[in-house]
Amino acid sequence: MILAKLPFAAHALVETAAALSFIFDPDKQLPGCSVSAKLILRQYGGLLLSTNLICLVILAEPGCTDATRLFAAALGTYHVWPCYRAYARMRHGIRVSRKEQSTLGGPLLHLIVHLACLTMFAGAYMSPEIPPSIG
Repeated sequence: MILAKLPFAAHALVETAAALSFIFDPDKQLPGCSVSAKLILRQYGGLLLSTNLICLVILAEPGCTDATRLFAAALGTYHVWPCYRAYARMRHGIRVSRKEQSTLGGPLLHLIVHLACLTMFAGAYMSPEIPPSIG
């Protein structure tokens, strides 16, 4: 595997577990939420699965293209928001339930994992393994 594709594999692994949790047990993500909130969480889980499909397509392609670079930028940008959420939870002392803790691993682990993904995607975006577009 080309090193520039590593973040796509990491994203697919990390976000598959999250997506399944959002879809099949939204109460783990947001305990005591309303039916409307559960629908939104399930929709978000579906969105995460669609990003995983993009990652699988990129992983299956031979080599890298400029599209690989652009998807790295897009998916890296996504990881900013889970980092922000984890940081805000730590900064403001937002407590999580035991059920939520067991699902997400807590805000510190959440921050570490998403910072790692963000860093890997930034590296892939700047990678010399991906030829720049000409024209």
